[in-house]
Amino acid sequence: MFNSTVSKIAKASLVVAVLMGASMGAHADGLLVTDLTRNIEQSIGAQMQDMMQVAQRELSLSLQTQLAEAMFELDVSGTASELAQRQSETVITSAMVKE
Repeated sequence: MFNSTVSKIAKASLVVAVLMGASMGAHADGLLVTDLTRNIEQSIGAQMQDMMQVAQRELSLSLQTQLAEAMFELDVSGTASELAQRQSETVITSAMVKE
């Protein structure tokens, strides 16, 4: 009788220990998934910030390049029109010379 009571208590204790272990394991798995999800979200957030910074830099450089090209073209066209004006003035003054 004593042995059967000890055996029942031992079996019950074993079942409780297994259930507690399974419960803690499931809880640990839940924590693992939560930590993994948080790490993935942080990683994605950091990568998106980096991508936005790179895109901003590229956009800024592109705009600067386009502005510089436009200013250069204006300068070249201004120089060309000045040269054309000088040549036309030279032609006009040379046409006025009496021969």
